[in-house]
Amino acid sequence: MSKAILCKASSANSPVLASQAIAARGFRMQTRSWTSAAIALGLCLGVGWSAPVFSLTPSQRQQLKSLGIPVVIPKAIPTGFQVKNVSVKPCPAQSSRNSRGVCRFGPDYEILYRNSQGACFTMVAVGGGIGGVDQTYGYEVAVPLFRERVMLWFGDLNTNTPYRTPTEQQRQQSQSNLRSDWLGKGPFYGVSYVQREPQCRRGISPKQAEQVLRSLQFLR
Repeated sequence: MSKAILCKASSANSPVLASQAIAARGFRMQTRSWTSAAIALGLCLGVGWSAPVFSLTPSQRQQLKSLGIPVVIPKAIPTGFQVKNVSVKPCPAQSSRNSRGVCRFGPDYEILYRNSQGACFTMVAVGGGIGGVDQTYGYEVAVPLFRERVMLWFGDLNTNTPYRTPTEQQRQQSQSNLRSDWLGKGPFYGVSYVQREPQCRRGISPKQAEQVLRSLQFLR
């Protein structure tokens, strides 16, 4: 059984062209700082992508840091996307934590990104209780933050037949129920798109999700 979480995505450019485009626009990207904690989302820098450092407010950053676990965010997000909500769930009072800051029921956080057309995706971390099943389509994506490869899934939940490798065209199209496998040993991190928010009508694409996974970094 795969460890996974829901998500959605759109299109992407190469990291080389991306970094050149960002430099041309005068963006300054934060220095990479990766540790052994975990997460499953990322964006490579490309035309049509922007730095997320301007999306989180000081108050939201403090909310996330107050949980006492490493916080992972995308290094860049698609142009037009902004942080619309940050929700946190700390460990219950008096609960014991392990060496990674995790208790039995947390801590958890969710960062909701949205654009003006109603496209959304979330960056999520949970303390435990993860699980998942294969979907119709799936393929591996390298995640530099964890120095490993992770499965990216989309399509219907699929428990009876082997998953299929998507075509390049399918990877370029917005897909429902796009999700990455969870990463980490606790906390567990992932990117998701779930149509539970009324202001969210669609997600991003598998190709964008690939780039998102490759750009993850820890919040400093």
